Amino acid sequence: MKELTDKQKKVMEYIRTFHAANGMMPTVREIATNFNLSIGSIQQHLRALLSKGSLVKRGSLSRGIDFPNRRAFTPVAVLGSVHAGTFLEQIEDASDYIYINTDITRNRKCFALKVKGDSMEPSGIVDGDTIVVSKGEEPANGDIVVALVNDESAVKMFHKEGNIIYLKSSNPKYPTLSSENCNIDVMGKLIYLVREYKG
Repeated sequence: MKELTDKQKKVMEYIRTFHAANGMMPTVREIATNFNLSIGSIQQHLRALLSKGSLVKRGSLSRGIDFPNRRAFTPVAVLGSVHAGTFLEQIEDASDYIYINTDITRNRKCFALKVKGDSMEPSGIVDGDTIVVSKGEEPANGDIVVALVNDESAVKMFHKEGNIIYLKSSNPKYPTLSSENCNIDVMGKLIYLVREYKG
């Protein structure tokens, strides 16, 4: 591996620190902001780090740089917000990506959502968490799922009796929803959770 310049070493150190703190790589813009440099200047540094083997490129995503020889991670699109509580907005278009170990995602089709609300707090899902959902995977009773309820998104506990689907909150202050009086479309089941430390 070729020797790095002092500036390249500083960029690498920032990338390592950011990754350790956030569980994902920084974007070019985040690196540029940290060093108060133009995006073009940072792109030049990144190209040099790629050519010297200090970084590798994994696709063309905004967080697509990676460390060589690191365990394989899969980019999962963050599709906006899902409400654990009252329903306020629908699932949106991809706003970012998180990287999940391929041992977890395997061959599943996955997407991620930011959680808002407190209806699933007793289950360990709190406001601000990012949940990873296996799209279209058939849930069993007791699984936590993301569903569209009357076309609005929700994260709830799944239960089915006969042809009737029930969506339950682990917080008792929220009522159980039923497909008898709501239009429920289960989008997939929760397989992973990412929490950002807020010190």
